[in-house]
Amino acid sequence: MKKVITLIAACIVSACTTYGKPVTDAQLDAIKQGVTTKDDLLASFGQPLATSRNSDGTQVMSWGYAHVGFAGSSYKNQALSVILDASGKVVSYTTTDVANPYQ
Repeated sequence: MKKVITLIAACIVSACTTYGKPVTDAQLDAIKQGVTTKDDLLASFGQPLATSRNSDGTQVMSWGYAHVGFAGSSYKNQALSVILDASGKVVSYTTTDVANPYQ
């Protein structure tokens, strides 16, 4: 009986998945072009999922959040990409929110 309860609990826990942290409006409002630095972004959002360099010397840092509810009953996906100049200050940023494609 104990093994059955453990198996059921494992299935329930694995049926919901979350990765990363959601990006709040307050965090986005704090990003200021030419003012916010790479260190500010790292303090607010943590380590990015991806970092790349463009040929013009700018750097792109990207963060993501995904949540899938029980058996796919709900879905939320957010992404944030920030472009930094050569001095490490924000040039611009882009956010993406994806709604549940099954509703």
